[in-house]
Amino acid sequence: MKKLALFLIIAALLAGCQSLLPPPADPTPSDIDMQTRVAQILTSMPTATSEVTAEPQQPPTEPAATTPPTEEVPIEPAAPTETTPADTATPEPTEPGAVPTVVITPLITAEPTAEPTAAPTQATVEVTPAQPTPTLSATDPRARLGGATWSDNMDNGEAWPRGTDTFTSIEFTGGKMVLTARTDLDGWRLSWPRIEDYYLEATFQPGTCSGSDHYGLIFRVPEPSKADQGYLLGLTCDGRYSLRRWNARIGASGEMVWLIRWTEAEEIKQGANQVNRLGVLALDDRLAVYINGVLVDEVRDSTFTAEGGFGVFIGSDETDNFTIQVDEMSYWEDPQL
Repeated sequence: MKKLALFLIIAALLAGCQSLLPPPADPTPSDIDMQTRVAQILTSMPTATSEVTAEPQQPPTEPAATTPPTEEVPIEPAAPTETTPADTATPEPTEPGAVPTVVITPLITAEPTAEPTAAPTQATVEVTPAQPTPTLSATDPRARLGGATWSDNMDNGEAWPRGTDTFTSIEFTGGKMVLTARTDLDGWRLSWPRIEDYYLEATFQPGTCSGSDHYGLIFRVPEPSKADQGYLLGLTCDGRYSLRRWNARIGASGEMVWLIRWTEAEEIKQGANQVNRLGVLALDDRLAVYINGVLVDEVRDSTFTAEGGFGVFIGSDETDNFTIQVDEMSYWEDPQL
């Protein structure tokens, strides 16, 4: 019995120790088995293609400040309105979701094309400083006397009486005085200043006119509120000038004396819508006539030499509602001419 028990113990120990021994080695696999196992391993691993696809998700290397980005960008919808024909050559996407690629460099090269387009536009709108018309000669009183003592550019008419009377109507529009004759008798309007020795000048432009229709300056009016005395220096539509002395206090109808009768002068621009500058130098008894800056005549008369008023006059001999425009009026006190 002891032998049988010992044998059973030994057999049990041998059965327990069998699990501690290494398993028997597998037989060496054939080449076909090795290829099959390698294929199975590769199939279960991530592919190299998926790893490469993930790389663009990493932050790109920041380019240098002077190097344009090399990454591809989609075309903006508004680009065709901001750039030059270079954009029209950019292909549009041919498939939904397709992203056309444009390197930013073409947008940079398009800028010089836009600059020449703007330059001619700026040149065409550049304003040239206004020049006197005509150019003043060295003997023109305006060139010799400099800035005026007083000047009215006729923008508002504050220095003149408004409204309509028996002889004239007056209004101010477009930076000009518009004076219209209402009868065939001379009519005038006077400004407020009273002056004595001066050079006085105004720029006139007649409307429709012919022949003896005339206009000009009235000056050295002793009592401006009455305007019944003074001198009248005038031009006609057909290119003549004259100088008269008016005194309504003499006789029943007043007295008009010719100091210079109507005289032709090539300095006068004849006809409708022609612009003429008419000036008079009044120093003591000296009365000198200037037309467009040129001295054309001179007389002496001491009838009215004291301080007085001045203005403009109009006379309609041939044209109904004869109208003139006065663009500017100025005087220089105590001139040295």
